[in-house]
Order: sequence, then C-alpha cells, then structure tokens
Amino acid sequence: SLRNAVKRKTHKERSQPSHRAKFGLLEKHKDYVLRARDFSKKKKRIQALQEKAAFRNKDEFYFKMEKTGTRDGIYTKKRGRKY
Repeated sequence: SLRNAVKRKTHKERSQPSHRAKFGLLEKHKDYVLRARDFSKKKKRIQALQEKAAFRNKDEFYFKMEKTGTRDGIYTKKRGRKY
C-alpha cells in the first residue's frame, strides 16, 4: 500500500547536554536494556544456586570426601603416600 511506501522521519536519541558532561556518557535505551538483561540473568543464576544449596542433602557422603577438604576456603586434595 501507499502508506508503507511513504518515507517516515527517523527518531534519534538526544546526546548528553554540555552542562552535564561531568556526569559522563548519557546511557541510551539500548545500553539500559543490555545492562538490565545482564543484571536479571545474574540474579536468576544466583537464585538457582541458592535454591540448589537450600535443597542440598547434608547427610550425603562420598568416599572422595575423605581425601579432599578446604584450607583457608580453598579446595584442596590430600596427598596420598609416596612410595
């Protein structure tokens, strides 16, 4: 139709006014969307890990646990005998 053939004015986002240059770059909508999606993705991942930790069976045991441990919060393996 003729309506789709007519050229339309493209809307441009404003630039940062010069008197607000001290605040850095003006965040555009596409930048905000990227930042918001990234934040929500991280939030969902943390929630999933928290839920997994909450439902963890504290009585669960594997024999490998006897040979491993943590020292100052760092995961380490205990070394066996050297022959």
